[in-house]
Amino acid sequence: MIRLKKNSDRRVRKGHQWVFSNEIADPPIPELEPGSLHELRDWRGEFLGMVYANPASLITARILSRKKVDIDALFFEERIKTALQLRTRLFPDRDNYRLVFGESDFLPGLVVDRYGDVLVVQSLTAGMDRLMDAATEALVETLSPAGIFLRNDSHARTLEGLTEEKRLVHGAVPVNVTINSWGLSFLVDILNGQKTGFFLDQESNRPLMRQYVFPGARVLDLFCYTGAWGIHAAAAGASEVTVVDSSRGALNLAIANAGLNHMEDRLIPVKELAIEFLKKSREQWDVVILDPPAFIKSRTRIKEGLKGYVDVNRRGLLRVNPGGILVSCSCSHHLDAATFEGALLSAAQQGGRDLRILDVRGQGPDHPILLSMPETRYLKVVVAQVM
Repeated sequence: MIRLKKNSDRRVRKGHQWVFSNEIADPPIPELEPGSLHELRDWRGEFLGMVYANPASLITARILSRKKVDIDALFFEERIKTALQLRTRLFPDRDNYRLVFGESDFLPGLVVDRYGDVLVVQSLTAGMDRLMDAATEALVETLSPAGIFLRNDSHARTLEGLTEEKRLVHGAVPVNVTINSWGLSFLVDILNGQKTGFFLDQESNRPLMRQYVFPGARVLDLFCYTGAWGIHAAAAGASEVTVVDSSRGALNLAIANAGLNHMEDRLIPVKELAIEFLKKSREQWDVVILDPPAFIKSRTRIKEGLKGYVDVNRRGLLRVNPGGILVSCSCSHHLDAATFEGALLSAAQQGGRDLRILDVRGQGPDHPILLSMPETRYLKVVVAQVM
């Protein structure tokens, strides 16, 4: 059993799933075994939930259930069936989506992305590592996938004192699978791609290209990865799409995806750091897309990361033709929407431009936001006209 200090139960009672080290009264945190299951109780002994613990993490316990239940394969099966029901209702004609989004699906530390009959799984915590056999059993029982591949190579695992690994846990998976995205085809690198192979959180946003790209437009897609934004832009009528990424593997995927969609003649691949490309370039584009990796990895890096967002957006908007479109994104968990928009304002002022916001988006509905946990809201997408 883990008992909280007096008045440390308020946030948990409001629906939050994390318990921090300074909120625990007993037992002494060093005595907790990494990944061990416990009942969580308040200072008076009232039951609050079933948790797993990790003394190595600032988030020392995470709530799995508000009821006294066995945390086993049947528990995971119930949770996964509920998650699947939501996705199949949201996407009746789609078989690629985030099936489990950690805390938002009441399975903290677990991420499951579905690419047809292949599942890519991430365990981000010691507690979920210990429960992975039960989670895998439930996934097999619920979806009967051809294969399940574990991508435990996220940097977030280091915060839990865990090592990184990649391995097959069920069936067989190919190196690449092909998915359909709004009528377009994309290769997903299951084994070695970034994150789980494809950024599914932007799937609901990429069709914006149909609205903001006019026939014959020139488009610049920075931090392009698989070229998804740029290829959607080409499908919307762009005559030329320059895709920039520092990774040769990413660019090769973008080129292959252009070929899959018969757009290779309109794709201009550039292997370079996006910021270096912007420093050198004097060209102008009608649409510039900035979808970088997270610049802010922790709360201690917010100030430094903000400078990065201001700098890259200032340089990016200077490359937009007057009246053109800037699509700017941030996936930093520690950066709220208002602060991100403030960074865009600073970038515009420093660049001597005005920005008119036309659209504001976030992560797709397969990455639901739990209202009691602001931490589950992370993606910001701003579409602005550069004046």
